[in-house]
Amino acid sequence: MFVRQVNYQNFRNFQNLDLMLDQGFVVLFGPNGAGKTNFLEGIYFGLTLSRFPTSHLSQLMLEREQFFRVAIELRNADDERFEVFGTREDERTALKFRINNQTMNRASYAGRAAAVSFIPEDLNLLTHSPAGRRRFLDEVLGSAGAQIKHAIMRYDRALRQRNQALQSIAQSGVNDSHLEVWDEQLADYGSQITRARADFIEAVNTSVGQVLKTFSPDIESIKFEYRFSGAPIKEDFLRKLRESKARERETLTTAVGPHRDDFLTIGGSGNAVGYLSRGQLRSVTLALKIMEKNYMEKFGRHPIMLLDDVFSEFDGVHQRQLAEFLRGFEQVFLTTAQPSDIKDHLPSSAQLYNVKAGVIAKPQ
Repeated sequence: MFVRQVNYQNFRNFQNLDLMLDQGFVVLFGPNGAGKTNFLEGIYFGLTLSRFPTSHLSQLMLEREQFFRVAIELRNADDERFEVFGTREDERTALKFRINNQTMNRASYAGRAAAVSFIPEDLNLLTHSPAGRRRFLDEVLGSAGAQIKHAIMRYDRALRQRNQALQSIAQSGVNDSHLEVWDEQLADYGSQITRARADFIEAVNTSVGQVLKTFSPDIESIKFEYRFSGAPIKEDFLRKLRESKARERETLTTAVGPHRDDFLTIGGSGNAVGYLSRGQLRSVTLALKIMEKNYMEKFGRHPIMLLDDVFSEFDGVHQRQLAEFLRGFEQVFLTTAQPSDIKDHLPSSAQLYNVKAGVIAKPQ
């Protein structure tokens, strides 16, 4: 699978972009602020409906415009064309989705194609807040299939409704029987997500040691430990919700579920984040990205790769190892300030594009 054509209208700083591409390495270079990251995010959003961590939906539309459109044409078994339309409606952005001109719901659309992104924020995945690790897990699982993507979306909706119900109950003084319908949904979708996350972590743990031998043989045995507050079985999840009611009356937020979970990096001396060097932690993060790709392929997904200026974050040895990993993708998108910075790691067939103020063109 690879991206054959990209078309943006009023997306980020691209007023009207139409670009034809080939498989292999696609390198976008140019100064900061030119639109390199925006271009990658358009592909990521257009295929998966996920945004980069620091991005907000309201920021995707070009300033002072009333709509945006992202269209991605794939060369795969079905030659699919993915389209997202965003329109400004009062204070919100409404989205519509189509594949091959057929209107789709969000979960069905987002579960059809796969992409792996590796951006500078990912280098802090293991050391920063649990929210980033939860996001990572859900993006991996969502790209593996539409069913779990649907569960994640429905869980998020039920969680918002349940939290609102908790606040309404506190204000009105009525009993908490109003929570039962949301408890049922939360336990149903939450247990599915918990099982899927645990399965992914288990799959990672079977191969992480072998992968790390390639990138950092000096790192001792590493395992990941998924810590969940809910449960992988619906009945157990419901029981934990009941047990947390007293605490929730004080906090007015749902106390258990995937939105509270985390995974830890465990080595021979305990939490590895506390003693691994910065470079070693980046190697572990890179290993996770490799296993993200491998996991998707188990479900018949063949993702494209999107890297936003991460080569510069690794030393020469790890740059070579990263380049070797990238050769396993049918298509790779890379951004850099200057192509000369990474030329030693590029095949001769790499496609080069200069990005300047929202315009992308082949260099003269």
